[in-house]
Amino acid sequence: MSSVPAWKRIGLSVKKDADNDSLSVTTTRVENADLTTKQIKKISNKTKTQQTKNRVQKKPPKRIKLPKSERPPPPVKDQLTYLKQYETDRVNWKFNKSKQNWVLKNIKEIPSEYESALLLYIESLQGGSRDRIIPILKDVISKWNVQYEEAERKIEEEISKKLDSNKKAEAEEEGKKEQTGEKQEDDKSKESSIDLGYAIRCKAILEKLVDEHIILKGNTQEDNESVEEEEEEEVKPRDNLIINHVDV
Repeated sequence: MSSVPAWKRIGLSVKKDADNDSLSVTTTRVENADLTTKQIKKISNKTKTQQTKNRVQKKPPKRIKLPKSERPPPPVKDQLTYLKQYETDRVNWKFNKSKQNWVLKNIKEIPSEYESALLLYIESLQGGSRDRIIPILKDVISKWNVQYEEAERKIEEEISKKLDSNKKAEAEEEGKKEQTGEKQEDDKSKESSIDLGYAIRCKAILEKLVDEHIILKGNTQEDNESVEEEEEEEVKPRDNLIINHVDV
């Protein structure tokens, strides 16, 4: 048996371990000190490469894109639900200023299935919101009418050029030159252009807000109605003339 007590033996073993650790640290430092700058850079680059590989491996796998036919429909926006609820569930519907602002700013983008809800909602507007939306709608219709007149004018010009056989060759040459300029103008006007569907929607909304007849050019249904009214007005005086002739 050893004459050294147990507690002392433990202390000695701990001291030996500490001495070994400090010795290894010293050895490592000496080895690093002996390395050249080139060798240190090489080791550093290897470490960085390994770290980069580890990061790449940790990236999640890419999501597989489904074809359009298999994709689920996009979630319905809260604003559209808010609009539809006003029409179908007025009891539980609650006014929301931010959602109303979204509806008024996005009249053009609202899907057609919400058309009746949109008309009903805007018709109920009061105060400043009602006063502000009216000139905006009128401006849309005014811009559409200008666009339509401009398109009609261009069509008439093209027809007249084609009918004029003497100037046909000149028209073709001018047309080639004008095409480049027209394309630039068309590109600029695309952003501000208004389509017929949006103009018809604005007209329908405006008629709910103001007590006046709104003229929208190019609206086939409206044009047919106006033609029928003109024909009725023409028939009435003729009938009167026949009756007067019979009386005489």
